[in-house]
Amino acid sequence: MPESEPHVDPGRLLVVLDANVLLDVATLVGEPFTWAKFAAVAANTPGTHAGASVRAVQLLRGGQHPDGRPVEVWTSDHIDRLVAVKAFQPTDAADERDRGLGWSRENAQGLVDDLIVDLLRDTGGSSVGPVSISYGSPPLSHEDGCVYATVKAAGYQDVFYERVCLTRDRFFLDAGLPGLIEVRKPHDWVSSWIADSRARAFRAMRGANGL
Repeated sequence: MPESEPHVDPGRLLVVLDANVLLDVATLVGEPFTWAKFAAVAANTPGTHAGASVRAVQLLRGGQHPDGRPVEVWTSDHIDRLVAVKAFQPTDAADERDRGLGWSRENAQGLVDDLIVDLLRDTGGSSVGPVSISYGSPPLSHEDGCVYATVKAAGYQDVFYERVCLTRDRFFLDAGLPGLIEVRKPHDWVSSWIADSRARAFRAMRGANGL
């Protein structure tokens, strides 16, 4: 009897969502965030940047990549705080950098407690907690450097991860930092996920038909 091939652990996919992606979701779902409202929006996702962010969250929430790998969503205190602050800041602040969604303080914090915390729970991810030192700054801004540091620090010990950061920040996307972290637009990442899913379904169909 031939020896069976040794099992090779394919590892897991670890994803960190930049604040702009999470705020895209909040913008489309509206105040306050609920998963019921999210489901209604996701069912009619517009073909926009914000729509791609909604679709990314929808796919991630399932907790499994089309290739079978578990997917974990991770965050940090830095990302959580930035999301809550930008959701709370007024829409009409004089300085564009101080503008946000204009939500109530309670609902801004609820965005973290419901959207982010539920994503971590549903996917088995977690938070790295405080980020004391940013990474890659410069060329990244301090804020983006803290997000990149989150991706580097995330994950459980003794687990092999493919690490991905989803962001719409052009400077972040173009920074080209060294390391095994993929920084991608939500739209491109969702397109890749869908292509992988279709390819897997096609292979399964061929196998069922003996081809």
